[in-house]
Amino acid sequence: MSFVGRFGFRSGREIDKFEQINFKIGQTGSPIVLDNTVGFIEAEVAQSIDVVTHTLFIAKIVACETLDGGKEPMTYAYYRDIKHGRTPKTAATYIREKPVAKLKEGVTNMKKYKCLMCGYIYDPEVGDPDNDVEAGTAFEDLPDDWVCPECGAGKDEFEPVED
Repeated sequence: MSFVGRFGFRSGREIDKFEQINFKIGQTGSPIVLDNTVGFIEAEVAQSIDVVTHTLFIAKIVACETLDGGKEPMTYAYYRDIKHGRTPKTAATYIREKPVAKLKEGVTNMKKYKCLMCGYIYDPEVGDPDNDVEAGTAFEDLPDDWVCPECGAGKDEFEPVED
């Protein structure tokens, strides 16, 4: 999911999306990602049409290639239903999920929290060792500037996971 998060959830103004990514430069001068890719179609835009909520691009294909025909491409349904990926709040298709019920009084177990952007689960028993968060750190005790290690979403984009 970190690969999807790198390209789908974060702005190129915030990170270099191609750092440590295998890619080549295509005929149009655009980068073509080679990692986690079954193939590509490269095109030159011939016309763009404003259709109110979106822009429709009419393009001429200049190159295409199958890179790994043995792999199954990831569909949006697989991303959503199996990987538990989410649509960012900024997307036109975003639908807020129903809020999860609050903790019952007297419950002291540390809760897991789920990122609403990408589906990443923060487990306090594991912590976030890649970002120097020790095991046993409750979600509430994470630094205010901590972000999802998969997609970069802030703490306000997480909700408690019901057991």
